Amino acid sequence: MVSQANATKGSTEGIRYIMDDKGQAVELDRNMISGETPTEILAEFREIQSLKPSITKNTYSIYLSPDNVQKEFTKDQLQELGQEHLKELGLEKNQYLMTLHTSTGKPHIHFQVNRIGFDGQAHNDSNISKKAQESAEKLAKERGLLTAKDIRKMHKEKTKELRKEIHQAYNQSKSKATSFEEFARSMHNRGYNVELTKQRSGKIQGFRIVDRQSSQSFKASEIGKEVRYGKLEMSISENIQQKIKKEKEAQIELKPKRDRSPGLSR
Repeated sequence: MVSQANATKGSTEGIRYIMDDKGQAVELDRNMISGETPTEILAEFREIQSLKPSITKNTYSIYLSPDNVQKEFTKDQLQELGQEHLKELGLEKNQYLMTLHTSTGKPHIHFQVNRIGFDGQAHNDSNISKKAQESAEKLAKERGLLTAKDIRKMHKEKTKELRKEIHQAYNQSKSKATSFEEFARSMHNRGYNVELTKQRSGKIQGFRIVDRQSSQSFKASEIGKEVRYGKLEMSISENIQQKIKKEKEAQIELKPKRDRSPGLSR
């Protein structure tokens, strides 16, 4: 079971998203809201949020994905699961909308929750994503379901051979590349796409490798501990220096040598 949570400013778009799911969203539960449209629901949130105007990130967007491989859940069971999740987070008395999405084939629950309570106090958002995952782990263990750690372990074992093949392709590609573009082309020719990941500032922070055949995507660090953007840059720099050195040596070899044989004596 996996959960993510973050504090946002709240919007009609966020509410509309969880109410849509390509027209397939199912409402599981709501608390202290009566609106039928995103605009109406947001207006109800805003009324309570006006009690604490200093808080700008006043809405929680929460995601909860149970493991449906081991067990198929009924609507009532999913509703109960969502309610227990909010209770673990201390949000069960706040305004919220809870919906079920199924269009991906993997049922999961979305929440839009007012961070401001009816007493005008803001729920503590410190480490909210970590708290959400801890709640999901607890709920999973209580129900004998797979935890996020279990899922990661299974995924790691399942993709072991593929990651080994990618690691080999990575080493072969970086051994001769004199630019990131050349490295990416070499990986592409071997069946893998390389995608840079950037920070909000635009600074490169790493890369992902995608196996085109299976569409499996991996962070560089998942391929190997030494697979890092910084180390790739160092390897490329070394390859450039080696190339320059070889070119200089080749030029020396091609340069005509002065005839130093002794001249004829008169």
